[in-house]
Formats: sequence, C-alpha cells, structure tokens
Amino acid sequence: MRTISLLITLIILLNRPSVEGKWKMVRDESFENILTSPNFQMQDEQQQKALFETFNKILNGFYYDFRKDTVYFTDFKNHEIVELKGIYWIDADTLIIGQTNKIYLQKYIISKLDANELHLKLIHPKDGTVFNSRMMFKKE
Repeated sequence: MRTISLLITLIILLNRPSVEGKWKMVRDESFENILTSPNFQMQDEQQQKALFETFNKILNGFYYDFRKDTVYFTDFKNHEIVELKGIYWIDADTLIIGQTNKIYLQKYIISKLDANELHLKLIHPKDGTVFNSRMMFKKE
C-alpha cells in the first residue's frame, strides 16, 4: 500500500507543470484597481496619463525567466525597467525569489500554473498578508 501511495505522489509531481521558461506579464489586477478607483478619476488628465504610461511600460517590459534554480527578471526602479538576477525555489504553492545582489526574499502564492499561464499573488514581506490582486503571465 505504501508503494502505491509513493507511486501516485511521484506521478503527480512529474505531471505538475514547471515554472521553467520565460513568462511575460500580460495583466496586473492591482493596476486595473488603481485605474478604476475614485482617487484616480479625481486626478487631472496629465497625472492620469503619466500613471497610465508607467503601468503600460511595466506591462510591456515585465517578465520572469526561470532556468533551473536561477531566475532572470525585471523590476521597475527610478521610472525605468531594470533587469535583475536571483535564485528561486517553490515550497508547496509559494514561489520564493532571492535577489543575488542583496539579502531580500520576495514571496508569491502561485494561484494558477499550467503550460501557458502563471498567476501570482504577492505576499507582503512584513506581515505575510497575501494580496488579492493577481499578476498574470503568459509563457513565451
């Protein structure tokens, strides 16, 4: 009986989709929430345009490229997209990324992973709260 249980577990793990490969952001629900918020609607046209352009720049340039235990990815710093490198691992449904140039871990709940889509929910680094908004990626 124990052998059958181990075999089933092994089959499930082998058939589980992998995050390996390049994933391009296609949608961020937090951006959508901000752009449809009353606060955003009260901003003048120039401020709205600037924020929309910032979100558009992020969407067009944001990706994760997972290779074995290394990840190449982008972030938005000082109004520019910057490329970074780190290590990653998955613990149950949690993706953990550590940047190689600083002592910092970022955690995400994997809310969806299949051959074509990856959805992540950010875990707040200070209190462990899981954000409701998803970042959605398509495999390239």
